[in-house]
Amino acid sequence: MELKVVVPTDLSEITLEQYQRFARLDGDEEFLTHKMLEVFCNVPLNKLPNVKFKSLSGVVNRLNGMFATKPSLKQEFTLGGQTFGFIPNLEDITFGEYVDLDNYMADTQELHKTMAILYRPITQRAGKRYDIEQYESAEKYSELMKQAPMDVVLGATLFFYRLGSDLLLATMNSLDKQKTSIAEKLNSEGSGDGTPRSITLLKEMSQSLKMWEDWAFTNASPFSRLTKSATTLNESN
Repeated sequence: MELKVVVPTDLSEITLEQYQRFARLDGDEEFLTHKMLEVFCNVPLNKLPNVKFKSLSGVVNRLNGMFATKPSLKQEFTLGGQTFGFIPNLEDITFGEYVDLDNYMADTQELHKTMAILYRPITQRAGKRYDIEQYESAEKYSELMKQAPMDVVLGATLFFYRLGSDLLLATMNSLDKQKTSIAEKLNSEGSGDGTPRSITLLKEMSQSLKMWEDWAFTNASPFSRLTKSATTLNESN
């Protein structure tokens, strides 16, 4: 007897809530594989005890392949009947937005709050330009953002960290130039002492961002702990 399973074919078919739910789990490979089918393929656990474990390899391989991709940024998407737009200009980000992003961004279980900061309802348009709702708190749309598709979530977080790395690199280059200028103009031994320390700190931050990107889009896949899977599961007799 065959148990046919509908497997997502694209990250847009997986919600952030599903991703977070699976990412919280811990256990052996067989347990995680069964939970994966329950969470992402809506297979009731009571249907799984008689399924041959070796027949699951196709499912895990397909899902692993999906999460190995690096989606591009989606400027806007529709959720709950509303069109949400990505922050139009990150250079104009408010202090409140920055503090909240710093608190939530690195935690998978807080990604719905991160999304509620990066995306807010579009209030008006002018050609390709748009304005979004003024930021109040991450809580306002965080529950709704749990239903955001994972292609949007991963595309936004990857873009944000890449942009952060680029801005840090530009800042370090600027400080390097300032350091040279100060050294040429001033002869005091104590002059410019803060500049090298600033450059060192920025380099550490840049390295951290690069490490996060590598971790998030290779090792952080919730399926990386699994090595087997399948699109059609054959129940054992």
